[in-house]
Amino acid sequence: MKLTLEARAGSLQPYLLLVPALSILIGFLLFPLMWNIYISMHNVSLTTILGEWKYVGFKNFSNLLRDPDFHMSLQVSLLFVGGSVALQFFVGMVLAVVLNQQIWGSNAFRALFIIPWTVSAVITGFSFKFIFSDSFGVLNYGLEQMGLNPVAWLSDPGVVVWTLVIANMWHGAPFTVIFLTAGLFSINPVVYEAARIDGATKIKSFFYITLPLLKPFIIINLILITMWSVNFFDLILVMTNGGPLFASTTSSLYMYRQAFEFGLLSKGAAAGFLLIGMNLVLAYSYIRLFRRQERTVEIRQM
Repeated sequence: MKLTLEARAGSLQPYLLLVPALSILIGFLLFPLMWNIYISMHNVSLTTILGEWKYVGFKNFSNLLRDPDFHMSLQVSLLFVGGSVALQFFVGMVLAVVLNQQIWGSNAFRALFIIPWTVSAVITGFSFKFIFSDSFGVLNYGLEQMGLNPVAWLSDPGVVVWTLVIANMWHGAPFTVIFLTAGLFSINPVVYEAARIDGATKIKSFFYITLPLLKPFIIINLILITMWSVNFFDLILVMTNGGPLFASTTSSLYMYRQAFEFGLLSKGAAAGFLLIGMNLVLAYSYIRLFRRQERTVEIRQM
């Protein structure tokens, strides 16, 4: 009988050890998610928050999908997220590969490149607002000194999104450098040495050795920087506040303004739920894309 109780206690031990982690997961992820869904299904605003919450079903979602401002925010998000992910990944990959070479001061440069990622996005926003300001910006001052016309970096609807992409790239690219550097360190140098003996150039080694072995790191990195770019709004809030004429209002900033500036908590909750769906779809798309490429390579090798 004693052995039976000890065996049962031993079988329950792994589950008991998971209780703290599951409690944190439920408290900080699942409960806020369910609460967000509950609010999105009711009519809740700052004027009615202390009163009775009327159940409205999917009316908030239908109103959201019919809102032209939300449609515009999706278009802005597409440009901002696409440009940010492309630049962050390209710049981060180049820097990680270059710093992985046996060059002088590579460790010091890695430490320097981490700094932008550790700086708060709000501080980054104020810094780039000073650089790109139309009237007293450092960049326009330099252009004028060279005899060139100043650019309306933050007030031109056709330029402002790309200005934000540059600022976000500076802030987020160091994470890609760190992440891909860890992946490069995991590759055995003997593989490169064998390829060099077989006559492979550095370019061929990069495309046929480095990229395939980095694929798991690339997938995770792309998923993370894409989700962060979709949810990113504090730098945009500081630099442009969504202007001019909503030209830089991304979906995440739209959600924030609906909930906390206009007081439409239900509409903001519905927008937040749609953002979660966007993140899941993008993450699933990345995984499917890379798996399809792996299957194509396997078929060609057969």
